[in-house]
Amino acid sequence: MSRALSLCGVILAAGESRRMGTDKRCCPAAGLRWQLPEGTFLSAAIRSLTLSTGHVIVVAGKNADTIAPIVYASGASWW
Repeated sequence: MSRALSLCGVILAAGESRRMGTDKRCCPAAGLRWQLPEGTFLSAAIRSLTLSTGHVIVVAGKNADTIAPIVYASGASWW
């Protein structure tokens, strides 16, 4: 599949994860039933979008400081 440079992927990641008790975007994604690659749920989502878009933006809330390293390491930017 070729990348469409005119598209931008957006991940809404501003939730507080109160019911789970921890930020689910930072949970490890390896070893799950559907065999996501190493990393977190957020990094896997970013990788998935970068296959078909030119740029990925992650919308953060109060958790911005927590997810910023994952966003930057995955080659995306955050808002």
